[in-house]
Amino acid sequence: MKKLDKLREELLAQIESFKVESNKHKHMYRSFRYAVFLLAAASAILGSIALTFPASQQGANLAIVAITSLVGVLTSVEGLRKPAELWIHERTTYYALKDLLRELEYRAAQSISENEVDQIFHRMQSILGASNEKWSRRVQPTPGAPSADGLPSGSGK
Repeated sequence: MKKLDKLREELLAQIESFKVESNKHKHMYRSFRYAVFLLAAASAILGSIALTFPASQQGANLAIVAITSLVGVLTSVEGLRKPAELWIHERTTYYALKDLLRELEYRAAQSISENEVDQIFHRMQSILGASNEKWSRRVQPTPGAPSADGLPSGSGK
């Protein structure tokens, strides 16, 4: 297999991977947001029912507590998973790789030297490395912030 074919195959695989992952995170983010919007509306409606019909107040209040707790869980999971940030991050990398593939195809339309293929390969590696580094910096704990064990990060304990 020629380098050009291998590079094209790898670019296409990476593009597809980032497309699938960004779509997954986009749908996850939107699902969380819509669920929170609907649950907040349901809580408000139940509050109105409890005020309007005193006989149903106990059941409505219990439902409001349950819905409010569910909203808290959903927003906490969303905060931990960061689907909106992942979606944007993955989509940015996806488009950078698509641009690189378009450049490769344009250059290869006539003829492309092995040196040019190597350069484009290194640019692909740079895009992927920068993407990984950027995300690692985003999810890295802030110095001094509590870690999962409750100790300040970097405390060495």
